Amino acid sequence: MEAVRTILDSAVPLVAALAVLCHLCWVGIRRSWDRVAGLDRLRQSVVPLKERQRAETEALADLTCRLEEAKGRLSAAEQRVAHLQRQIDAVDKEPPVFLHILGLPAGNRRAFRAEVQYDTAVATAARAAGKPVNPVWRYDNRVLVHALDLQSARREAEHVFPHKAGFKVFFHAPVP
Repeated sequence: MEAVRTILDSAVPLVAALAVLCHLCWVGIRRSWDRVAGLDRLRQSVVPLKERQRAETEALADLTCRLEEAKGRLSAAEQRVAHLQRQIDAVDKEPPVFLHILGLPAGNRRAFRAEVQYDTAVATAARAAGKPVNPVWRYDNRVLVHALDLQSARREAEHVFPHKAGFKVFFHAPVP
């Protein structure tokens, strides 16, 4: 019995130690398996996030491209505005041109262009006599006459701007 007791005294702690070691190994394997499964779950949850990031990166690149195109269009529009403003400033500096329209446009009437001037000698004589001269005649004056032919256009212009009153009318080619 002594021998059994000695064997049991030496074997029981060994078996208990082996049982504890097996239990610890089982717990370690289970925890690492849970961690591996958790990593798989994390990887599976990261995959949609990576795809979402890639889609958002593509959308950002698309929006950046659109922004650059819009900046280019804005720059072109600003250049056109600046060019138009320079043209407007140039026109503002020029003296005015007065347009006198005679007659009404119709299907059978053609448009004739002419220039009209007030004779400077007549204007000087009128000022000397104390009659005011309209300041319009210091600038260019153009006439657009709607008439059937050139002769009727000349008659209409002579009626409105008579030569006896000091007006000179110069006709150009008809407007097509």
